[in-house]
Amino acid sequence: MTDLLAYDYVRLVLEEEFLATYLRFINHGILHYELTNILEVCAPLLKGLDEDDRYLKYEIVGTIAIYLEEE
Repeated sequence: MTDLLAYDYVRLVLEEEFLATYLRFINHGILHYELTNILEVCAPLLKGLDEDDRYLKYEIVGTIAIYLEEE
């Protein structure tokens, strides 16, 4: 998965599954910063996988949830 595609994919998952957090990040002007951090944490999951892998979304959601708990 390319970096741009991975960024967009993680942004979409964040928006769909964590809408309140997504909107809070937008309102505080930190969406790009937080997505970059989340993408770094998710990087091992995204290497060599494609967005059609049905389990990828579940892994990303779990990783984002852990990231947000640590926030």
